Amino acid sequence: MSPNSLDRILASALPIAKHAGELAIDWFKRRDALLITSKGHQDWVSQADQEVECYLRQALLNAFPQHQFLGEENGGRYQPPCWVVDPIDGTTNFLYGQADFVVSLAFADGQGPALGIIVAPALQRLLYAVRGKGAFEIVDGKAKALKPRAAAKEQLVVGLNLNYQSGIPQQYMAHSQALINAGHQVRVNGSAAWGLTQVATGELDACYMGEVNVWDAMAAQIICQEAKLSTAPHLIEQLHGPVWAWPKDAAISDLLSIDNHKEQAHQSVK
Repeated sequence: MSPNSLDRILASALPIAKHAGELAIDWFKRRDALLITSKGHQDWVSQADQEVECYLRQALLNAFPQHQFLGEENGGRYQPPCWVVDPIDGTTNFLYGQADFVVSLAFADGQGPALGIIVAPALQRLLYAVRGKGAFEIVDGKAKALKPRAAAKEQLVVGLNLNYQSGIPQQYMAHSQALINAGHQVRVNGSAAWGLTQVATGELDACYMGEVNVWDAMAAQIICQEAKLSTAPHLIEQLHGPVWAWPKDAAISDLLSIDNHKEQAHQSVK
């Protein structure tokens, strides 16, 4: 798909993403009235998640009837051209009144992941990236290029995730201990999409998420790639797995004992 075509898709998708953020923040303000169910241990889904995803599915398929749709809550299939959506990434934060939750939209075409939009409605932030055109945040109505922190070796602030899938708590403990022993700080903000995006904005030095789903990560990964960060391969085969983002000259992968072979292959084809 041509860059001009992606620009047109972005122009149509941005107002849809903004409105999804408005729906989410409306529910956030009256979250005590939400119906909440559980998909597993510490894995919540609310009426807000369902309604935001239903809106996104309808709005995106109305705007792009030839596209497929894959959402966290109601599924679909990953078959490009396809939208991959997490209506509220960071649902626990959302339900507990914490601002670190986002609406995440990604678009993939026949060449792979192509466009990512992250809306953090409680923080009043909107970020996006288009393949080959860079990563930006809209500030006072203008697109401002994202600027990650430079690669550093000492006193890093690193985002990790903690969920209760098999092996992840043990991995989190091991990674936390390795980082602390090396003099670094650890952050767990409860949203994989926002944690990855914060590396692109310079609010974290690095981020590693041990096991997430494609809808958690794709939009943020596109943003990180277009901000010239090293990232994990996209989760477009099994639709789940580990992801990460940090400056290309960073040595953190050695500290976390991450196999860089796939990452290097991924970077070589960009």
